Amino acid sequence: MDYRVVAAAMLALIGGGLYFYATPEEPAAPVETKIEKPKSEAQGIGVIDIEKIQAAHPDGETLTDLRARELRLRLELNEAMKVVELPKIPPPETNTQVFDEAAWQKNAQLVISQLAELESRRKLAAEEYRKKSEPHYIEERNKINDEFLNENLNLKLKLQNADNLQLPQEKINELLKRLDEVEFERNAAQKKLLDKWMAEIEKYANDSVAEDEARLKAESDRLRAEMEAQARQKESDVTARNQQVMEEALREMEERQIRRRELLTELNEVGRERSELEKKILNSITDKATMLAAVYRLEMVFIKRNPDNYDKILPPRIEWNFELKPPEKVGAVIFTGKKARDLTDDLIKEMNRL
Repeated sequence: MDYRVVAAAMLALIGGGLYFYATPEEPAAPVETKIEKPKSEAQGIGVIDIEKIQAAHPDGETLTDLRARELRLRLELNEAMKVVELPKIPPPETNTQVFDEAAWQKNAQLVISQLAELESRRKLAAEEYRKKSEPHYIEERNKINDEFLNENLNLKLKLQNADNLQLPQEKINELLKRLDEVEFERNAAQKKLLDKWMAEIEKYANDSVAEDEARLKAESDRLRAEMEAQARQKESDVTARNQQVMEEALREMEERQIRRRELLTELNEVGRERSELEKKILNSITDKATMLAAVYRLEMVFIKRNPDNYDKILPPRIEWNFELKPPEKVGAVIFTGKKARDLTDDLIKEMNRL
C-alpha cells in the first residue's frame, strides 16, 4: 500500500464531515513494485478523540488558556460594543412665577400696602388741588369763549340774513368755512387749557408723595431684584448639574471607544496565537496519526464524535455584534456498529513523547 496515498486521504478527511465508508474493490498498487495484497491483510478505519489528544500535547494547556482568554475577550468586547445613549436632559426651567406681578405682590405685601396708601394720598391731594384751582380754570375757559363769541355771532348772523344781504354762494361758502375755523380754534384753546389744568393737578398730587414714593419704589426694586437673582441662581445650578451629567456620559463613551480598540487589538493577537498553536498541534497529531495508520494498516482516520451528546460537544452559539467568529470544531460522527480502531490512547502516548 502506498503510504503517501493513505496520508493524503487521512489529511483530507481529518477535518470533519459525515462518515461515509466504502471498501475499495482493489488496493492501490505500489509505485515502484507491484505486489499483490495478501487476502488476510486487515482493512479498517481509525478514530481519535481530538480533544483528549490536544489536551495531552505539551502545548495543550496553553491552547486551552488561549481559547478561554479569547472567549473572555469576545464576551467583554460584546459588552463594550453596546451603545451608550446620551441622557435626555430637559432644559433648565425658570420659575416664571417669580416675575409675575401676583407672585411679586405676595412676597412684598408690606411694600404693596404702603404703595396703596401713597396712591390714596395722591388722589386726595389731586382732589384738593382740583377744588382749589377749579374757579380759576372756569374763569380762563370763559375768557376763551368770550374771545371767540363776537366773531362767532357775527358769522352766524350774516348766514341767517344771507338772502336779505343778497350774498352770492361763494361768499356764503367763505362764511361757513370761517365759522368752522372759529369753532375749531375755540375748542382747541379750551382743550389746551383743560390739559394744562389736568397736568397741574397731577403734578401737585405727585409732588405731595414724591419723597415717600421714591423710597418705596427703591425698596420694591430691591425685593424684585433679590427674587430674580435667586431664580437665576437656581437655573444656573440646574444648568451646571446637567452639564456635568452630559460630560460624564461623553467621557464614558470615549472610554468605551478606547476600550473597544484595545480589546479588538488584544483579541486579534490572541486569535492569531490560538490559530497558529492549533495548526501546530494539529500538524503534530496528523503526523503521528499518519504513522499509526500505516502501522495498523488503516485506510482512514476520523475525528470521533458521540452522536448522543454531539450538540453538547459543539461550542455554544454566541451572537456577536461584530464580525468575529469563534473557532469552529469539525469532525465525523462514528455511528454504532461501525468497526473502528480507537487510536486515542496511542496518540496520547505519542504526544507525551514530544
